[in-house]
Amino acid sequence: GDALVGKSEVSDASHREPVTRVGWMRNPELDGRAAGVWGGHDDGTYELVSAGSDGRVLVWDASDVSHPAYGYELTAVNEASGAMTTWGASCADFSRGSLAAGRVTTTHVEPGSFYAGSDGGPVFRCAARHSRTTSAEFRHRLKDSGVAPPMYSPVKQTHDGHKGATHAVCVNPHDQRVFATCGGDGALRLYTRYASGGVVTATSAPGALFAAGWSPTRPALIACGGVGGRVCLYDLTATGGEDVQPTEQFRACDAGTDVQAIAFNPALPEYLATADARFVRVWELGAGLTTERAGERRVIDAIAGAETAAEAAAALDAAKASRR
Repeated sequence: GDALVGKSEVSDASHREPVTRVGWMRNPELDGRAAGVWGGHDDGTYELVSAGSDGRVLVWDASDVSHPAYGYELTAVNEASGAMTTWGASCADFSRGSLAAGRVTTTHVEPGSFYAGSDGGPVFRCAARHSRTTSAEFRHRLKDSGVAPPMYSPVKQTHDGHKGATHAVCVNPHDQRVFATCGGDGALRLYTRYASGGVVTATSAPGALFAAGWSPTRPALIACGGVGGRVCLYDLTATGGEDVQPTEQFRACDAGTDVQAIAFNPALPEYLATADARFVRVWELGAGLTTERAGERRVIDAIAGAETAAEAAAALDAAKASRR
């Protein structure tokens, strides 16, 4: 039978340019008991959220996705011109809390927080702060007038972006104070709340990076993929901070097709999936890349507290020295 539950319609509040990310975000403001089959919990429920290259971040009620339940626009100051600018979202990551049915212990969770990257512009830390009441008002105004109600900016903090597009942003599932991006300049960057720029930058080889993801069982392990089919894994307990290089790397495609997506299996962390223009491949990682090391969470905690790249580098150097 037809498995389609709902479909959005075109309206003045819809996305006007391509949607670049869709995900589920927990909102503790909602009464989870009323959510039923839509994923309700005592501590809130999950809402469907989409981000687009038009700069809109739209919230959808899964029981009726014909029109947005609420809307935001990624508006922030353009440092080059000094003018307020609506930035298109080239990528986004919506906070999901713990993964794999409690397998991951997540600290510093901020329900409603999410991150968005832009095409040639900044990376944003955002917060969704709508309620059931404001959502109802938004939908009523849209229905009555046919005109999109004002969409306020969710931006709480602006971080320096890449030289070119930011292709991926991902929050560390073990400690949400730390997040990573990769982009068209070939750099993988780690950020914290306390620094506008990346506190750790790694550039493994020339060419763009298109995808990145954190390990569900190794708090300090991150993988990225990009041009030429290369996949790089960084164990931050072993890289050191002076010249951050991949701990492991391999070519996912003999033909050199760009890796466009990458994902760890939350339940079976030894499996890493990659995807390019034609194929999906699954790789089996060794035990050293799946088993958490002693003191690994302290490394991420130290990075999370870093206010400068020098402080983060010192934390990585100390972690590498402790392994000798």
